[in-house]
Order: sequence, then structure tokens, then C-alpha cells
Amino acid sequence: MDAVFGIAGKEWALIVTDTAVNRSIFSLVHDEDKITEINQYKILGCAGEQQDRYAFTNYIKRNLELQEMRTGCELGVEATAQYMRSELAKALRSGPYQVNVMIAGYDLHEQRAKLYWMDYLGTLQQVNKGAQGYASYFVSSILDNHFRADMTLDQGLSACKQCIKELRTRFTINQHSFQVKIVTRDGTKVMKDFE
Repeated sequence: MDAVFGIAGKEWALIVTDTAVNRSIFSLVHDEDKITEINQYKILGCAGEQQDRYAFTNYIKRNLELQEMRTGCELGVEATAQYMRSELAKALRSGPYQVNVMIAGYDLHEQRAKLYWMDYLGTLQQVNKGAQGYASYFVSSILDNHFRADMTLDQGLSACKQCIKELRTRFTINQHSFQVKIVTRDGTKVMKDFE
């Protein structure tokens, strides 16, 4: 029942997630951070079972840190997305992670923001806007209508507010609060309790 969606402009990318953890008919937590900061310029929004989400994001983050320590160089946004795709695809054969992912980052070499959509089967696609989970049924049309290649961050946040309004109006599962993380050339910015 997780909501994860994102938009990428030329100089920024953002991911929005709900902050609730639900299990069956129970609401367990209302302040879960479902967006992992891989480093200063890369974030990972994850939807799925709580344990799978936690295990996968920590596994990716720690292995990327280890690789950076060993080699002394940091992977770019696309290389990070490809690494995550290969790890998720490998796990399909042994202990699959039931996670759907949005990856956002700012590529310092290309001087632009990037957004990737990846499902639990390891399908990876670079996108300008995207959504995961049941939220995609409600917000995809809003993102399609409002996205422009030259949109500003404020316009992107306004589109996200409309997406949240639509989720609260039409989705039967009540999602109390949402969190936004924005990646720019200056790093990551967090907006909690985004309305």
C-alpha cells in the first residue's frame, strides 16, 4: 500500500513517499522514512514489505560504500541504478526482495538530474516522472499533465501536492503524511510532513 512517486527536472529530482507502515488491517507506524540517502547526490525511494525494503536499501547502501572505500571512486547515478538492477535480478533466483524502487540523483559529470524507475523483477527504466505501487493508478495522469521538460522545482512541488491531494481523495487507504527528498547539485534536501 506504499505510495512512491518522483519527478526530475534539468537541475533537480525529487521523490515523494508516504510515511505509514501498514500490515494487514493494522497501521503500525506513521513516521517511517522510506527514502534512503545513498550519498549526498543519490536517493532511493522504496515501496514494498517493510523487511524487504529495509534489507534491500541497507544492502545497497553498504555495498556501495564498501566499493567506494575499496576503489576510491564513486559510482554515477546511472551506474548505481544498473548495480541495483543487477542485485535485484540476482536475488530473484534465491531470496527475492518484494520492492519497487524510484532512484533519483544528480550527476556531477553531466550536470543534470536523473530519475529511474525499477520494479521488483529488476526492470529498470530512466524516466522524467514515475510512480510505484497503487499510487501509480492515481498520480500518473497528474504527472503526465503537469510535467514539462523545463519545469522549475516549485512547479514540480506543486504537481506533487496535487498528487497527494488526489491520493487522499480517492485512495481507500488513508495515508496521513508524506515526505519529500530533493536532490540538486547542492546535495539532498528533506521536506517532512509535506502537504
